[in-house]
Amino acid sequence: MLSRRSFLRLTMTLGGSVLLRPLLRSDSLPTLTAKAGGSVPDLDITLKAEVKSVQILPSGGPTTVWQYTATRNAGSPDALTTIPGSYLGPIIRMTRGEHFRATFFNQLPGTEETSVHWHGMHVPDTMDGHPRHVIKPGETYTYEFTVLNRAGSYWFHPHPHGRTGPQVYNGLAGLFIVSDSEEQAAGLPSGAYDIPLVIQDRTFDANNQLVYSADTDGFFGDTILVNGFPNANMNVEARSYRLRIYNGSNARIYKIAWEDGTPLTVIGSDGGLLETPLTYDYVTLGPAERVELLVNFGKWSGKTIKLRSLAFSGATPAFNNNSTLPNGAEFDIISFTVGTNPTPTPAPYNVYLPLVQRQGRLSTIERYDVNDAVNASSPRTFTLYRTRGQWTISGRTFELTATAPDERVQLNTLELWEFANVVPAGVRGINNSAHPMHIHGPLFQVVERIPPTDATQRANWETVKDGYVDSGWKDTILLMPGERVRLLIKFHDYTGLYLYHCHLLEHEDMGMMRNYLVQ
Repeated sequence: MLSRRSFLRLTMTLGGSVLLRPLLRSDSLPTLTAKAGGSVPDLDITLKAEVKSVQILPSGGPTTVWQYTATRNAGSPDALTTIPGSYLGPIIRMTRGEHFRATFFNQLPGTEETSVHWHGMHVPDTMDGHPRHVIKPGETYTYEFTVLNRAGSYWFHPHPHGRTGPQVYNGLAGLFIVSDSEEQAAGLPSGAYDIPLVIQDRTFDANNQLVYSADTDGFFGDTILVNGFPNANMNVEARSYRLRIYNGSNARIYKIAWEDGTPLTVIGSDGGLLETPLTYDYVTLGPAERVELLVNFGKWSGKTIKLRSLAFSGATPAFNNNSTLPNGAEFDIISFTVGTNPTPTPAPYNVYLPLVQRQGRLSTIERYDVNDAVNASSPRTFTLYRTRGQWTISGRTFELTATAPDERVQLNTLELWEFANVVPAGVRGINNSAHPMHIHGPLFQVVERIPPTDATQRANWETVKDGYVDSGWKDTILLMPGERVRLLIKFHDYTGLYLYHCHLLEHEDMGMMRNYLVQ
C-alpha cells in the first residue's frame, strides 16, 4: 500500500479543431496460459504496451505516450481495427461464444510493471489482470478466454496497484466490442454508422507533453479529448447512428446532453443493450461507465450540433480541485457537422430510423429477484469514506491477496450488495467525493438508489440523479456523497480472487480497492 506522502509525490511529466478520422482496418512471472478447454482462438493477437510519439495537438511537436499496439496472428481482419492518428489502443470486435487469445508484451520503460484488465468481461480470475499477476518489463503473459458476455461496449486497460492512474492517463486503453444474435436482430446502425467515442481529459505543457499530478481527489485535465483528438468534430450523414460513449477519464464525471436540449435516446449501458430505448434530458457518466445512444442526425440536416457536458455540483471538494476546468464545469465535448438529406425531397422520417426504433424492442434481460438473494434481508454493505487522509472501503485499504470474512462469497449464489457513500456512526471520517464503484467478474443489476439525507448533499445529488442509466446490466455504478446504491449480483462460472474498487483511478491507486473471493 502506498503511503499518503508517497502517493502525493507520484507526479510525472511525459516527454485548433481536429476532424475525427474514420475507423480503419489494421492488420518476474512466467508466461501463463489458460487453454479454456483447448479451443482454437477465433482471434489471436500479439498485444504490446510501448512508448510512442503521437501528434495530439494541432500545432507544435508530437506528444510522448504509452500505447497499446496489436498485430493479428489469426482471425478475421474485421476483428482488429484502429483509430488512425490516435494514441488509443486497438478496437477488438468479437461475437459471444468466440475464443480469444492475446499474447501480451510489456515494453514499458524502466521498472514499470503492468497488467491488462478486460473491463466488464466475465473471465477466469487468472485472466482478469489482477495486480498479483503484474508483468515486468520485457516479460510476457498470455490472456485467453471464451467470450461469455452479451453484446456490449467493453474495454481494456492496465491494473497494477499504485500505477493504474498514470498508466491509463499516459494512453493505455483500448476497446473490446462484443456482438451477438440478439443485437443483430435489433437492426441497429452498423459499420460506419456504429461509432465508439472515448471521452478523456488531459493537460499539456508548453512542449505538448502530458502533465500528470496524482491527487487524493483525482486528476482533472484542462483539455477534453474524444478518441484522442482535441476540439473534436465529426462529419456525419443525415441519418441514424449508434454512438458508443465511454468515459475514459481518470476522475472526471460527464453530464452529457445535446446543446439544443433535444432528448437523448439511450439504448445501452455498461453491459449492453437495454430492453427498450429510454429517453433522457441528460446522461450522468462516471469514470469507466458507458452509454449507447441512438441518434437520428436527420433532425439537424445541414447544421452543426454539439454534444456538451452540463454543469453539476458536489462530486469533488471545491476547495481542492486541481484543474482550470473543474469537475462539474460546463463545456463542449464534440461537434457533429451534418450533411444534407441524400435526396432532393426529404425521405419519410422512418427511412432514417433503424428497426428497433420503429418496433420499440432491443433485448431481453432476465431480471433478478431480490427475494432470491441468499442475504435478501441483510445486504452485504460496504461503506466509502476517507479517514486519516486515506480513502477506504469499510475502513480497509488494498492487500494483494487478502480477504476479510465479509468478502467471501459462494459460487452459484445471488447476493444483495449495498455501497454506501457515508461515514458510519462513531467513525471519524469524511465523504465529500463521488465514487464510481466497479466490480470485477459478473455484471450486476441495480435494485435501488437511496438519496442522501444531508440537505446539501441532497441538493448536489439532484443535479445529476436524472441522468443515471440503471435499468440494464452494469459493471460500474456512480455514487454521489451521501448516496446509497443496492444491487443484485450472481456469482457464476468461475471461482477465484476478484477485485472491487473505486474507478476514480487516483482513489484506486491510493488503496480504495479490495478483493472478494468466490469459493
